[in-house]
Amino acid sequence: MSTCSGSVRKSHDEDEHTPLKQKIDDYNFDSASEFEAWSTPPSTSFMSSCTLLHCNTTFSRFLAVPITFVQSRIRVRKEQMNSGQEKLHNTAYLDGMRGLAAFAVFLCHLSYGTWDITHVYGAGEPGEKSENTYLLQLPIVRLFYCGPPMVAIFFVISGYALSCKPLKQMRSRDFDGLMTTLASSVFRRALRLFLPCFISTFLVACLAQLGIYKVTEDFAYDMRAVHEDHPWTAPDAITQLLDWMHKMLDFVNLFDWSLYSGSIDLDRHLWTIPVEMRCSMALFLTHVLVARMSSRRRILTMGFLIGWATYWNRWEWAPFLAGCVLAELDLREAAKEDTLSLGDVQESKTLAKIHSFWWKYVCWVTFVAGLYLASYPDADGHITPGYVTLTSMIPERYTEKHRFWANIGAVMIVWSASNLELIRRIFTSSPLQWLGKISFPLYILHGPVIHTFGYMAMDKTWESIGGYDDFERFKQGYVFAALLIVAVTLWVSDIFLRVVDTRCVRFARWLEGRFFAP
Repeated sequence: MSTCSGSVRKSHDEDEHTPLKQKIDDYNFDSASEFEAWSTPPSTSFMSSCTLLHCNTTFSRFLAVPITFVQSRIRVRKEQMNSGQEKLHNTAYLDGMRGLAAFAVFLCHLSYGTWDITHVYGAGEPGEKSENTYLLQLPIVRLFYCGPPMVAIFFVISGYALSCKPLKQMRSRDFDGLMTTLASSVFRRALRLFLPCFISTFLVACLAQLGIYKVTEDFAYDMRAVHEDHPWTAPDAITQLLDWMHKMLDFVNLFDWSLYSGSIDLDRHLWTIPVEMRCSMALFLTHVLVARMSSRRRILTMGFLIGWATYWNRWEWAPFLAGCVLAELDLREAAKEDTLSLGDVQESKTLAKIHSFWWKYVCWVTFVAGLYLASYPDADGHITPGYVTLTSMIPERYTEKHRFWANIGAVMIVWSASNLELIRRIFTSSPLQWLGKISFPLYILHGPVIHTFGYMAMDKTWESIGGYDDFERFKQGYVFAALLIVAVTLWVSDIFLRVVDTRCVRFARWLEGRFFAP
């Protein structure tokens, strides 16, 4: 089982204004209202007279998708220039953070799952590391291709996003509105998480039946440094379909709280999706528990639950709760600023200038310390210089030891980043904001792309340049193929966002409207 996989703060509705939201308005499709397509079916006469035209239009839209990113970037830039300001919400930096984390998980699977240099070339005894390997294992450096801390960051942001609106309603004592929000969240959460995965895994099953995975099967098992299941190719289409349906039943089993429950060989990286679902439901129940408490008691209660979850080895629930605490702290701070009088504001600004240096110093130290803790090795932390003492501080009953400090480091990173303008500016840059938009499709598609196109590209590149016979050419071939795989994966993720993911969100909203009384 890979430890590198992962699934993903602002005081607004979870689907419309949070880091997890899908910014539907950013993608202008040709139809005036695609939401209405779910509720108002076209007339039979129109369909009978325009079927061919409709098919051609749909096909044209699909072909146009690859360039819509460039078009949207130009459009957004023009709007920003016309308005004279950036149209970003105040926690947009967390969108970028989530996008970069998803990209790091992608690089994790692309790097560790491609080759074992010492085994292929006999460069030394098994397990022997070169200077470059040691360099890549340095703290902070390894975060660029490391999975566990990115998973923790996803979970912290998810806890924050799912908690913002409920916490605001708790603070305003709007308990009727809170009940409506929680009911909506519980209803839509499963649809939001599982529907895109149903489609992505169905595509995997189709590709397997077409023989694509058979083509890369030998490469998958002969050239991998870390073993990862390669999807099975059934002898016929019916068997493949039945196998997919059976695995989807396992995938959505929420009654098994074992860590890797729901893990399926169609895409092992999706094991975090059922985890997200179970932790989300537990978090919603926690919202009910703390709803009528004061802000201070809410924080104390959730702090106790974090310790309780850690004691009972539920590392996945702790970052969700930590994200909820961060959301509460932000709302408390915002409330303090809103209640200040003009004189208090001037005094507050004076004090802020006096203490700004020390506050920034604390935030930077916390940020760097968080990066260091998040860099805790996946294995052998007890013998890794700089982490031996930290390893001894991990509770004995904590089985996923490499995740203990990763969780703490993730919370420190998210908290300190919110207080550092430079870090926020980096994460609100256009490339990282775009990565934030496609982060979920990137996560659920990068495995299939690597196992199909990726392995083909690697194999053909090394074969064409003689990379199987020369170590330097081998490395050059890997870099060239990796750049190509990255480009294709990002492109496919952008298509999936527009063609599938956005429509899944709209379908969940439409279905909610049909089930819930007005």
